[in-house]
Amino acid sequence: MAHALGLPAFQERPIIQTRLTEFRKMLGFMAGDTLEVIQTGDFVRHAIWGHLGSKHFLTGVQAASRYDRRVYRTLIPTYNINTWKKNNYPFALETTMAPHVQRSMGSFTRTATLCRAEFGITVAYKKEQVPLATTYSKLLKSMIMQLRDVLPLALLCSHFVSAAKFFQNWEDAPQDTNYDFIIVGGGIGGGVVAARLAENPRWKVLLIEAGPSNEDVFATHVPGLTGQLVGTFVDYNYTTVSSPSGMSERYPRGPLDGMVYTRGSRDDWDSWAKIVEDDGLKWDNIMPFMLKAERLVEDSENQSERGHLDPSLHGTHGKLFVTSGFVVHPFNEMLIQATKEMPDEFPFLLDMNDGRPIGVSWNQLTIDHKGERSSSATAYVETSSDNLHVLLNSYVTRVLPVGKGTDFRGVEFAANAQSKRSRLVAKKEVIVAGGVIGTPQILMNSGIGDRAELEAVGVKTLVDNPSVGKNFTDQVYTLSMFNTTLQDTDFEMNAALAEWNASRTGLLALPVHLRNHIAWIRLPEDAPPFQADGFNDPSPGQNAPHIELYASQISTTTPVTNGQVPTPPSFGDLLTLQLQIVNLHPASRGSITLASSDPFAHPLINPKLLSNPVDIAIMREAHRSTRKLLSAPVFKDSVFESLYPASNVTSDDELDAFITSAAGSYLHGGGSAKMSPHNASWGVVDPDYRVKGTMGLRIVDASILPNLPSGHTQAPVYAHAERASNLISSSWF
Repeated sequence: MAHALGLPAFQERPIIQTRLTEFRKMLGFMAGDTLEVIQTGDFVRHAIWGHLGSKHFLTGVQAASRYDRRVYRTLIPTYNINTWKKNNYPFALETTMAPHVQRSMGSFTRTATLCRAEFGITVAYKKEQVPLATTYSKLLKSMIMQLRDVLPLALLCSHFVSAAKFFQNWEDAPQDTNYDFIIVGGGIGGGVVAARLAENPRWKVLLIEAGPSNEDVFATHVPGLTGQLVGTFVDYNYTTVSSPSGMSERYPRGPLDGMVYTRGSRDDWDSWAKIVEDDGLKWDNIMPFMLKAERLVEDSENQSERGHLDPSLHGTHGKLFVTSGFVVHPFNEMLIQATKEMPDEFPFLLDMNDGRPIGVSWNQLTIDHKGERSSSATAYVETSSDNLHVLLNSYVTRVLPVGKGTDFRGVEFAANAQSKRSRLVAKKEVIVAGGVIGTPQILMNSGIGDRAELEAVGVKTLVDNPSVGKNFTDQVYTLSMFNTTLQDTDFEMNAALAEWNASRTGLLALPVHLRNHIAWIRLPEDAPPFQADGFNDPSPGQNAPHIELYASQISTTTPVTNGQVPTPPSFGDLLTLQLQIVNLHPASRGSITLASSDPFAHPLINPKLLSNPVDIAIMREAHRSTRKLLSAPVFKDSVFESLYPASNVTSDDELDAFITSAAGSYLHGGGSAKMSPHNASWGVVDPDYRVKGTMGLRIVDASILPNLPSGHTQAPVYAHAERASNLISSSWF
């Protein structure tokens, strides 16, 4: 989560009278306004707003990004920013906070505390609030009307609302607030639902997040530093239970999303709708919620003309920025050529989010127009209004019933295992969004789960539901490596950071160096797993791929692995091309269970990878497809023999043995609080996200997915969260 407005804590400084006078002169504050000069940090993002004396004009300061300059120049028709430049930016020009000025917008009146800029020097703001001037209100409305054809309404609103309030601990938060909704977990599901519910100014919303502000963690902003967060203080540092072979693997959780934006296939959503007996989840019916979330980045080179995607399939006025790959390596160009040489098996796919993701497509990523990660924190929570309170560094231990029934509108939370536990009760509902691991753990610690399992660890059962924590599934992957003469993707970190800081470009502008393209492969109906082996096809239909394949790096050094797979050495002057091969629709099912009654103890995570033999059979064919793709004529003189698995590993038994020893979790888990039909005797939540057997309690995160999508889980959770927000809001009118 992010600190309010993304600004660090302020330190008051003595007001210097000459500077105070100069501020009034330059910014045009009204006579009698009280100003303070405060010190901020190094990294902030937008500009200031005010009005120019009796003329009541907006004023502002140029922000660092090209996008922001365009916006703010539009909003400063009279007071030219160039005046500041000519005077060498005097009087702490790079101001980051707005004066607190009441403004009217529609039927709501809010405080305009605006935004952040990209300088972080000295800041001036009004300590005392100026009464609303009728002429000023009219001017604002007039300017909004003039700008509505230039800027999307969502953008205008994001700049004219006051910010969510962030609290580092419970002691700093207002103790007398009665919250209508309490959301547990600040990831995708929780962040979206919290921000959407807070759009109703009559509701008070509390979002409780176990982690710190993402503004305090630089790597959360830089796409290419995602992997640097594994094993750090922002990672829960989970590990799985030992597999039958005796191996346990790390299972990172936290702000570690890889940013790949894949909606899944039409068949995924239609099959989910059939499973839960609710047409609201069909592809055609969920699409409006996908579009509502999206804000397609329009870059200067025009992605659609370059053939990177189909803009007609995407939303342009949502909150979450979505863009296409843009760091082109010779391998990427060769991969596109391979689609022309082998079009029947590896066709080119213009847009992998068209509902039938089969073929080689440009990747799509949640990276904003400034080259930074776009997330539920930056896109939703940080731009929300001040009736949203965000409590950081607070771990929810249980949800609690109100009285003796099953109305679970209470929450218990604490900073850590040693600190005092606090309790709150929501007036309307509690929404749990703890993720595929955290959500079932919270439910079970609260007495919602399998009676026998709960009693075994000393937890009193309040709602006996054996489905909690079951049906846990994760996509399985292995690495594949080849000798190559292609240009490496190695880089010097300091130089890459300097380039990203200067222009938001370079190798750190993407989460994985070569992941500009993804190959989505569907096995034919007569493929060995379904013909010779006789397995049922676990995919949801003909529009769904079985396999995801992408290249991650070309290196002289040890490639990134899951910590278990050794990297074979390259030979001679050759480098190592590393690819990742993913089984998208595993049939294997695992579980999440409690290790003890201590809510701070890690649960037992058992994905049971490859426990269903069809998963091994599909991975076997995935490796064969990878070798076939890299045998395309375009790769003849640059990609050579397979290193891992070795080129002589070709038979079913040999490939199966390799897969069994090398496979790992792809960290796209789901299903541990599975959605099912209303009144079904199985499952954890109904199609309206209500937890079965309870009142006042819902779940919105990847744990509700009946099966995994044909891709990554990020986009489906955004769609579910938008849909859930709509259902929750509607239920209270």
